[in-house]
Amino acid sequence: MTSTPQFTLSGAPVPPLVLGTMHFGTRTPVEQAHDLLDRAADLGVTFLDTANNYAFWHPGGTGDESETCLGAWFSTRSTRDRVILATKVGARPGYPGGDLSSALGLSGRAIKAQVEDSLHRLRTDHVDVIYAHVDDHSVDLEETVEALQDLIDRGLANAIACSNTTASRLAEALTAAGDGPGYAAVQNRFTYLTPLAGADLAPHVLLDDGVIEVARSSGVLAVAHSVLLEGAYTRPDRPLHPGYGDRTRQSTALAALDEVAAECGLDAGQAVLAWMTQRPSAVLPVVGISNAGQLEAAWQAVHTVLPPEALAALDDARR
Repeated sequence: MTSTPQFTLSGAPVPPLVLGTMHFGTRTPVEQAHDLLDRAADLGVTFLDTANNYAFWHPGGTGDESETCLGAWFSTRSTRDRVILATKVGARPGYPGGDLSSALGLSGRAIKAQVEDSLHRLRTDHVDVIYAHVDDHSVDLEETVEALQDLIDRGLANAIACSNTTASRLAEALTAAGDGPGYAAVQNRFTYLTPLAGADLAPHVLLDDGVIEVARSSGVLAVAHSVLLEGAYTRPDRPLHPGYGDRTRQSTALAALDEVAAECGLDAGQAVLAWMTQRPSAVLPVVGISNAGQLEAAWQAVHTVLPPEALAALDDARR
């Protein structure tokens, strides 16, 4: 039995899977990336996620690569009007070879300049979603929100959003929006396994119960990155992120995941995606892929219904 989970952004339906393009143009060569984008469009995976700093940490990378790769695809395929395009600003290093300590940040002036550069690389006159990428505590939230709202007023963005922010800061930003458009989505780190208490996941912020509750009560779409732990669910040779401990610590949760996956004809990573999109507080996953098989498997996963008892077993085991 299959069904499509229902997700909406500012009241409009969006696909139940977001294609993450972090490594397009670096680890994934441009031609290969364009083939994957073609396949995604054919399947209906039309929500694309990028940022203005992907992937500056790759050897030789500057942060231009992912947006530039997408812009070339839009230009050669005439596909811009077929997709929901999200990018992010604020976490781009301020100079070549820099890191997040030199990030351009989220002042009004910085947001304006970064968005103009992103639109140039993306070869478009607007994006559908613009994220404040990493919370910038050096700038008043009112200034950041006002600058993002101005993008909507100028027709440069259809919706504004935030990433890697806490429940209290999300609530504060929603209040700061006043009568204008507020954040339509929040994108934080989230997966099936729960991290160790006090784990350092910086610069990522967890999509914890507090963030999810603020989002739910305010009509904000909950979106998640880092959902498949870089393939660790399906590849035992890949260690878990240190923030989640080791496989022994997670043995109960992983055993339950493997059991549900086998019962439903999925692999463990697919079971994570199905669980995520069907839990009572559903979360929209951003999935990075490097080949068509991974893309097709993820799309199958979010269209595979897990029985209620399977969802309950997974929830019990992860606790």
